[in-house]
Amino acid sequence: MTDFVFKQPEEQSELFGHSEAERILLENYNKGTLDGSWLFCGPKGVGKATLAFRLARFLAAQSGQGGGLFGDPPPATSLFVAQTDPAFSAVATRSAGFMKVVERALKEDELKKRQDAIENGEALDPSAERARKRNAEITIADIRSAESFIRLTASSSTKRILIVDSADDMNLPAANAFLKTLEEPPANTVLILISHAPGRLLPTIRSRCRKLTLNPLDNAALEQYLGKVVPDLSAVDRHALSLLAEGSAGKALTLAELDGLDIFRRLTGLFSGFPKVSVSALYETAETLSKDKSRFQLMTDLFVQWLSRACVLCQCFEGEEFFAGEFDIVRRLCSVVGPLDLMDLTQSLSSAFRDTDLDAKQVFINAVTTLQRGGNA
Repeated sequence: MTDFVFKQPEEQSELFGHSEAERILLENYNKGTLDGSWLFCGPKGVGKATLAFRLARFLAAQSGQGGGLFGDPPPATSLFVAQTDPAFSAVATRSAGFMKVVERALKEDELKKRQDAIENGEALDPSAERARKRNAEITIADIRSAESFIRLTASSSTKRILIVDSADDMNLPAANAFLKTLEEPPANTVLILISHAPGRLLPTIRSRCRKLTLNPLDNAALEQYLGKVVPDLSAVDRHALSLLAEGSAGKALTLAELDGLDIFRRLTGLFSGFPKVSVSALYETAETLSKDKSRFQLMTDLFVQWLSRACVLCQCFEGEEFFAGEFDIVRRLCSVVGPLDLMDLTQSLSSAFRDTDLDAKQVFINAVTTLQRGGNA
């Protein structure tokens, strides 16, 4: 696997490609109009949470810098906070009293495992922490906890910040419970709701927030980002990852961490002679990758992504190939399956991979053999 340290959004010191979003927040801060409810929108992994935590660090670092003998400080020009600043560490470890993050809670057995590890003096492995199972939704209990934080009186010098990551995960009771807080947020408090699909939120939630949209990064910005955080990647691999990541820095890092390029090349290599597919290679790929849950999950995600892309390419072969010979493979795929059948199969496959009662490895094998048969199960 690629040798680099995967950092969570709260640990990121840099923000790439979103200077306009940062400018808007700074402008509101300098005008004294930052307080209230914000909705950070954009594709998953594009940098919304990174920006939210960046703002939290900035607000903490600004505390106590009001007017004095020489008047007010000059307007802030950047949200950047050095890693040596105490505010950076407080946010990175989520130990800051001025900040609360609302997210899907860990399942009870995962909480126990985590607590046992801490009591035994074991170091928490970041990869294992990210893989811990969480509840399916943000519940009303999670929102009640947030409201307790909101009711605390903020100091005159330090703003409080509440981050909901993501608002899409709130179930209906939780969303309704949060409406009152959004409508009348307390003074000196910034509420940030992160949403990958704002259209799915309650209209009343959207109407109570100022919307800030973060667009996908262009390939040049994403390649620059990868060159900085994963310097051992070749220029060719950085470009390939930027295409696969589709503008998402978070997805690009996951691909780099889990050798996503190797997985994608193995996956698409199965189709190099399509409609002929090596049965032994198919089973070997499924068996090898299924031994690592994270890598197998990434493979299934990439499979659905590529088939979705193939559905579009069937209609119009434009843009850059993800790999040499891709367009030719997609033409043969569409001639065997047909665009409409391919769309139906891709949608069914996406649902099947999310079904925890099904054997994902067998779902993958069945999908490939179904494509060979022209989409007929």
